Amino acid sequence: MRKSSRPRRDLGAPLEASIAVRDRIRTGKIPGPTLYVSGPFIQHAPYPGTELFRWGVSGVADARGKVRRLADAGVDCIKLIDQDQMTVDEVRAVVDEAHARRLMVVGHAHRPEEIRRGLAAGVDNFEHTGLSSAPEYPEDIIRGIQERTAQMNRGPLFWTPTIEGLMNYESLRDNPEQLDDPAWQVGLTPEIIADIRKSIANPDRLPYFQLTPIRRPTLARKFKQLGDAGVVMLVGTDSGIPMKFHSQSTWRELEAWVNQLGVNPMQAIRGATYWPAVAMKADRDSGTVTPGKYADVIAVRGDVLRHIALLQRVDVVVKHGARYK
Repeated sequence: MRKSSRPRRDLGAPLEASIAVRDRIRTGKIPGPTLYVSGPFIQHAPYPGTELFRWGVSGVADARGKVRRLADAGVDCIKLIDQDQMTVDEVRAVVDEAHARRLMVVGHAHRPEEIRRGLAAGVDNFEHTGLSSAPEYPEDIIRGIQERTAQMNRGPLFWTPTIEGLMNYESLRDNPEQLDDPAWQVGLTPEIIADIRKSIANPDRLPYFQLTPIRRPTLARKFKQLGDAGVVMLVGTDSGIPMKFHSQSTWRELEAWVNQLGVNPMQAIRGATYWPAVAMKADRDSGTVTPGKYADVIAVRGDVLRHIALLQRVDVVVKHGARYK
């Protein structure tokens, strides 16, 4: 089966490095997926040691200035994080300045107040389904989402739930041999591989997942609330969290949607191909297998509409008409 390949969006990385990698891929100097980058997060204050990929803002003028700096460097979108710790005026300044530069704004949605402020300011795309153990989203947030999605002139409100890391945690913890997949080791030095192996040697002791037992049962309900409220779901990952590698995370997200949440397989695939292209305003050239668009195609043996996990073994990769595999 063939399907259109998906654009990749990197949300949170050192500015110069991410721009350089994206541009080297675009010019053919290195192989890689079609990449869109945000550069550093924008937030109230970076955590110690993260200043390269997190930029703090202090006041409206600084917020606008940081967005202008990112836009002038050539980023493809702006990423907000922890906006509930920023002032309302700072959040609005970030969104307004980004929109003035024709850049979409992606905002975190871990906490209810992040969503409230993002909706009020006009964030285009929310990420994640929340750190909260509350069984569902508050009524005022769902009402706000419904009001926003009803405004057809503004286009879709996109949401990237990134749920499989939580939904599959117990499986990886209890069956850690899955982490021996050599795919994640490609291109890494022996020292880096050894360091990663050491970091995940005891999955049950990782602090990141301490709240997972109380968060995981809320995911299906929140996912349904978002769909019922009219958001357009995008398949994205939280690659980089413990035990989550780029070589595995996309197909695992798709598998979780289909086999654990009951999403129609074609709807899930569109959430990984067509709708991301629409979100990044690239659907004129990519996102579907259509005459006149780039030949960006992957192919697998078998019917992914019946067995979505076949996407973990891609047999053919074609990008812009050139076959890479």
